[in-house]
Amino acid sequence: MVKFTKEMKEALRVPGKGGSLIYLCTSSRDGNPNIAAMRFVATHMDDKILIADMFLLKTKANIKENPDVAVTICHPLDEGRWWVFKGKAVDMEYGFPRDFDWYGANATDILNEWGNWNKAEPPDEVPPDIVFPKAVQRGVVVVHVEEAYSIEPGHVGEKVLEG
Repeated sequence: MVKFTKEMKEALRVPGKGGSLIYLCTSSRDGNPNIAAMRFVATHMDDKILIADMFLLKTKANIKENPDVAVTICHPLDEGRWWVFKGKAVDMEYGFPRDFDWYGANATDILNEWGNWNKAEPPDEVPPDIVFPKAVQRGVVVVHVEEAYSIEPGHVGEKVLEG
């Protein structure tokens, strides 16, 4: 079983609170890639990455076709955060059965705690003239991380976590 390090957990948090923006990388069943930069991110348990489902049309379609995803920190050089996390994802949307479970993550618990991220952790660092007027969150993407690799120059591809 994968277990995040303290540094990984600190990095995988909303920016402005010591965290980072992340890239969520998906592909369709046919292999067409999509990379989305995401702001609302956290960890759950020791092996889950949570990402708010806002504006994820292509990403959501890809996850439904192919749950294999990768997540990486947008600016790894800033803090030495040289990781890419690989695993399986599901988009826990409102209306899921209350007892739906994804590798130990319960839909009710996830949506109750992280279902309104914009209200819980508003983007204070975004200037008011460019912040979106009303963010609509449709669910939470839950990534069950199965392994992690280094993307540090000279160490690219070395496994750093393994399940």
